[in-house]
Amino acid sequence: MNSYNVIFTGEIAEGKDRHKLSQALAKFLKVPEEKAHLLFSGNPICIKKALSESEANALKAKLNGVGIITHIKPVATQAVTSTPVATAPVTPKQVAKPSIEAKPVTAATKPTVKSYDDLSKGWQKVFAEFDLRQADKLGYFASAKSPAHTSRPKKEQIKGQNVVNMNALAFVFGSGYYFAKGMWKKGIYLFLMLTLLNLIILAVASLITDKNLSKLPFIINSIVFGLTANYDYYRYYKLGETIWPWMPKWMTGWLGIISSAVVTFVAFLIVLIILGIRFGEPLNIIYVKEGVLEDYKQTNIGQAFDKWTPCANTAWVEQEASNGITTVVYTCNMKLKHFKQVGQKASEAVTGKVDEAFISQVTRASLTIQFLINLDDTFEVNTARWQLTLGEGKEYTPYITANNALDDIYSNSLNKAISEIFTPENILLNQVTK
Repeated sequence: MNSYNVIFTGEIAEGKDRHKLSQALAKFLKVPEEKAHLLFSGNPICIKKALSESEANALKAKLNGVGIITHIKPVATQAVTSTPVATAPVTPKQVAKPSIEAKPVTAATKPTVKSYDDLSKGWQKVFAEFDLRQADKLGYFASAKSPAHTSRPKKEQIKGQNVVNMNALAFVFGSGYYFAKGMWKKGIYLFLMLTLLNLIILAVASLITDKNLSKLPFIINSIVFGLTANYDYYRYYKLGETIWPWMPKWMTGWLGIISSAVVTFVAFLIVLIILGIRFGEPLNIIYVKEGVLEDYKQTNIGQAFDKWTPCANTAWVEQEASNGITTVVYTCNMKLKHFKQVGQKASEAVTGKVDEAFISQVTRASLTIQFLINLDDTFEVNTARWQLTLGEGKEYTPYITANNALDDIYSNSLNKAISEIFTPENILLNQVTK
């Protein structure tokens, strides 16, 4: 008489609650409730063995009725012949060795599934949640929308999401955590991809904003590593996955890693060009720009001077005189329209009337501030001076009080510095020359 086994491979009917079915099936098979998720590992599990055809069909129909999809598999039988087998007589000196035979597996034997017993309780919870979502088959984003997850009550969905969402150690240590868990290939690739992404973001951001976004890459990297570590380790542990399925096979070796590193490095060089980073900028300029003035400690000199609103653009130059004195000269090329508007008000405030004739002649206006570099590696503000071009080649270059220029720069306005252009002292001392 033929016998049949009823096999379960983890399939359930569409729309059924996987969590509830796993609990029910575990109870039916007498599997501990905390290991119910292992029934959905994808490995074939024998529900019942050695049943008659009618019994197997009846059990299959019963299970299918509640949403558990099973299959019937005939048990292979070995033909028994009546041919006698000759045996050698056993002499007194011969001792029959006991044979080791496999014990028959009864229907009550628990199914053999891949165990997570070697994992900590925390990882077991993470893996159980991913098993419930079929993350080993559906992938990261699709598993988050799986019916087994979304059909649960909202409270259970949130609880499950909190279990798998963020890995605190990966958030802090990034690719180093991946290396520690054996996922070094994914750690390298994820680091390279994030580096490339951050370079692109910084390049684009530099074109549309002047804000300092240097901390943004660290925030992005921490979040991505924290959110992906649990899923990646689950697939590494369960499937032996070392790179993501969407990546071509040739990227599993060193060729892929080296090629990716080269692409990232080339992108880095391109971004440096876009950002306009100047290699070899004189140290004295860097020293001054990163310095802080005693009476203006709100920000450093470079930030305040380069972001002064009246400037169309700025420039820094290092100069060395024949006597060995070194200076750093800052130049702000003014927005001409803004300069003339403020100049009209300033001339009226100083002289009592608007000097239309003078203002209309100005075709270019720049303010320079000179920093004197001392031998003891300190520096000081030396002079402040206007450079105005009037009409056809005429220049007007009045010196002004440095503190007035500094007050305007650090208040991000143009007031005191431009008013000094129209004082009687400047008009007498700085004649318009060709």
